[in-house]
Amino acid sequence: MARQGALAALILLLAACTAPRSSDKGNPGKVGTGKTDAKPLSGELDVAVEVEASGASPREGELATVVFRIHNGTPNALILRDLSLPRDLMLAGSSGAVMTWQFTQPGLVTYLPDRDEWTYEKGRRTDAPRPVFNSGLLVSDESLVVRTRVRLLEMPMDFQFSFFELTADDLRRKVYFEFREQKLVRYRTLVGRELEARLLPSLRTDEAGHRFVIFPHAEPIASTTLLKTFRVQQPLRSRPFRLDQASAKAGVKKPRTGEYTYSLVFDGWVLPKDSGHVLVTPVGVTPLPELKQMERIFHLLDITVPEKLTIEVRAHSAASVLSDLKYPLVKDEKEIPVSKDVKEKRITYYLFLSTEQIGRLFSDLARLKLAVDVEYGDGGGRLVIHTR
Repeated sequence: MARQGALAALILLLAACTAPRSSDKGNPGKVGTGKTDAKPLSGELDVAVEVEASGASPREGELATVVFRIHNGTPNALILRDLSLPRDLMLAGSSGAVMTWQFTQPGLVTYLPDRDEWTYEKGRRTDAPRPVFNSGLLVSDESLVVRTRVRLLEMPMDFQFSFFELTADDLRRKVYFEFREQKLVRYRTLVGRELEARLLPSLRTDEAGHRFVIFPHAEPIASTTLLKTFRVQQPLRSRPFRLDQASAKAGVKKPRTGEYTYSLVFDGWVLPKDSGHVLVTPVGVTPLPELKQMERIFHLLDITVPEKLTIEVRAHSAASVLSDLKYPLVKDEKEIPVSKDVKEKRITYYLFLSTEQIGRLFSDLARLKLAVDVEYGDGGGRLVIHTR
């Protein structure tokens, strides 16, 4: 099963700074788990970080692969929820997602209260995706390795883990384990030896797909979420065309952290202006279409090079005007079962463009007043074009 994926910034040096346990709420990395060598437990969620990079000091706006080595040093089980990048530790709701272990899956998820179990039908359509799947369950003294691409913009940077600590009783009552049948997947709670068999520490450290469960309590009981924060400090090399120069050229004040990003594809700054965004380079200032998730969109563009980018056009009217502009649209028509006897025809349009073609597309989308979003799923990330 896949997890949704992520974005953000770079790390070269970690100065660990543990936040007190709090009642506040806090695309894609590769994960694996493993049993550590026997040693006294720390009683905490332990995290070490290293960067898979070489060469000179990083330049602001660059991307790099960061490796988080996470260890459950408590005597209880831990369920990881999110790894985020808070823009302001004192401001609730200011975090940008880097990775999540609590995610949705395509298909229909149904809870059966009389049996206290969940069913999952991948081929069934749902209008209300439920983020109940989790891939971050760690038993005591077990480790998880996470690799993710992040963007470096400003220092210091604070990375925050949100997670839950579960006693043996919590595991029996709140965690649902997978059982596969011919055409149906069920998730139910376990006790005794069945539960013990599912909680054996894994020896694998760099493989995906170790332990997947349904944990429906991640949002309803967010008051029990625990937080741990790590601060990163690293000198950066400035861009030849600096942020303050870009702000002056665009006629805007220097944006706050989290309000802007850098685009490696366009070699320029993306800044907020007039309730939207503009791309600023030494050559000029270019209006951009409405960007639903600005940072994630340009993160996807930069990590896709040199492959072609998948773009989904969901509105028929948007597909029609893009076709008139000679964009090579691909029509995908499927019949989706909505019940046992009823199927619904669904038509989706796709574009497969190189990053060199995205500049023209963004210019046309801005002129047509169309919006751009980004999604991560089983096949990686894609841009999505909407009408406003």
